[in-house]
Order: sequence, then C-alpha cells, then structure tokens
Amino acid sequence: MSAIVRRVAFGLAFLFFMVNFHEIGHTAFARLLGDDSAHYALYEAYGRSTCMGCNLYDSSRLADFPNVLVNLGGVIFTQLLCWTAIFLLAGPERAGLKRWMLLVAIGITWSGDVILQLVQGLQANVPQELPRGPERTYTDYLAVMWFIRDQTGAAVIDLKAALLLATIAYSGLLFFATRWALKRGRR
Repeated sequence: MSAIVRRVAFGLAFLFFMVNFHEIGHTAFARLLGDDSAHYALYEAYGRSTCMGCNLYDSSRLADFPNVLVNLGGVIFTQLLCWTAIFLLAGPERAGLKRWMLLVAIGITWSGDVILQLVQGLQANVPQELPRGPERTYTDYLAVMWFIRDQTGAAVIDLKAALLLATIAYSGLLFFATRWALKRGRR
C-alpha cells in the first residue's frame, strides 16, 4: 500500500475514532455529573433522523454549570487525545507508531474538533429558550453559550468573542507544544 493511501486510511480511521471518543466524553461527563440516563450509541435512528456516534443525555436533570461541562466534555476528551499525541511525539519513535501518525492525530483533533466547534459556535443563533430534556439537536458551543448566558445574563456577542479569543489562545498553545515536541523528539 502506498504511503499516501496509508496516511489517508489512518486519518479516516482516526477521525471515526475521535468523533466517537468525543461523544463518549459527553456521556462520561453527564453520568459523572448526575444524569444516570446518559448513554452513548454507535448508531441510533429515531423518527426521521439518525445519528452515528450519539451522546444522549437529559439536560433537564442537570443545572446550568454541569450542562456547560457536559457540552465541553467531548472537546475535553478529544484534547486528551491531542495532548497524548504531543507527549508521545516528544519521545522516541515507537514501533508501529510513526511520527506522521501523531501529527495527523494532532491536526485532526485540532481542526476536526476545536476549530469545527468554534465555527459552529460562531454561526449559531443562540435561542432565547433552549429546550431542556433529552438532548439531540444542539451543537456543543451553542449549548455552552446558552447555559452560560442563562446562568450569568452575559450577552451572546461577548460569549462568542470570548470563545474566539480562547480558541486562538489554545491554538497557539497547541502550536508551540507541538513545535516543542517535534524538536525534542528529534534529539
């Protein structure tokens, strides 16, 4: 198999894994914070819609701050993958785990989650009322902004600006950590 095909295949497999790990992160946070109905499904069909890699929890069972943590839980889990890849990159190359694999994992967890969530959050129309109950439709950062606004009364534009600035700062941190890992791993 050619190097390009191997890299594309690895990237697609990692993306599938990351999306599911992200959803498991939401479920783990929901269960840890008190929603014993929270569960993860690899695939689920309901009515006219379906989901693949589904976190299903009931936001009405939790207060605003725990709901913020549940909705950040997916990104937190994927960033654990990212930081694991960064620290592995800083060490010696291992059999079966090539440096390019770690760089692909870092790139996918950053662009496929941190940046994607940012774009979804910036584009989101944060409604006055977010339906509470079994959650299936809203995106992570839309829900985070809604629950924070509900708790604090902060303006949506301020929350979006904070989200953008936090993402820029975090992206810079990831860039410098990856650069450090590359230099250290080559020694």
